[in-house]
Amino acid sequence: MESTPPNVAGLSALRPATGTDAPMLAALWRRAWASANPLVAEVAPLAHWLERVHAEFGPPCLTLVGVHDGTAVAFMVLDVEAAHLHQLFVDPGAQGTGIGAALVAHVCALCPQGWSLHVASTNLRARRFYVRCGLQECGHDRHPTTGRERVLCRWQA
Repeated sequence: MESTPPNVAGLSALRPATGTDAPMLAALWRRAWASANPLVAEVAPLAHWLERVHAEFGPPCLTLVGVHDGTAVAFMVLDVEAAHLHQLFVDPGAQGTGIGAALVAHVCALCPQGWSLHVASTNLRARRFYVRCGLQECGHDRHPTTGRERVLCRWQA
């Protein structure tokens, strides 16, 4: 069931993901990840992203799909109880339209006591984006699976 999102600029709907969304989410994630990581020589095949969607986008996380004119243009994966945003991606063609900032504002509304996320340390564009959205960089560690260095960011009301 789609609903009109309050204060989510550029979206006609923000809705929970369904099982049938998995292939579309995997393709969107792959496109957006490749755009965010242009120095990576080879992007994993679509099957890799689909496997990750099935493994990572379910409970306890809430996965929301942002729709514009009937097409999914963004998604986010949020563990509301842990107040941790695992993923937020906007299709490269929809970046710069305010959708990402509106989704961050939606996370702030869902987690008003504060929340955190990790971002790849090499993804300077995303790091600048999250700072503009009011998050603070709080430290560095390594992703437990990939070993890539990442930055912990926090938002506090």
